[in-house]
Amino acid sequence: MAIRKMETGSERKFVIEVPLRFQGLMRLIAITAAPAFVLFLLIPAPLVPPVLSILSFVIACGVAMYALFIKASRDAQGSTIWNVAYVFTFTWIVAGMMSNPKHVLDWFDNLSMVP
Repeated sequence: MAIRKMETGSERKFVIEVPLRFQGLMRLIAITAAPAFVLFLLIPAPLVPPVLSILSFVIACGVAMYALFIKASRDAQGSTIWNVAYVFTFTWIVAGMMSNPKHVLDWFDNLSMVP
């Protein structure tokens, strides 16, 4: 977390107190990539971005609700849980921007034609 510190002089500088650990970043990437990999195995490829967007939104909301609940009881784990919620929110936005709703509408159209 960036904290303002007054150095010698009148200008303010942002200083990072705790260095970013590589293992923590890799865990966040793995947690985010796991649902995308499972979706590629289960559903057709054109439907993966819209479904990933919806799934990431649901996971981000669930993790944020859990983080709010945990914040009241334990403050130590709260920041890491919020980081997971931030990553899934970012995934939701990026997957939503990359998805094409035409594929979903075509899939529902084909689904309705099946006897």
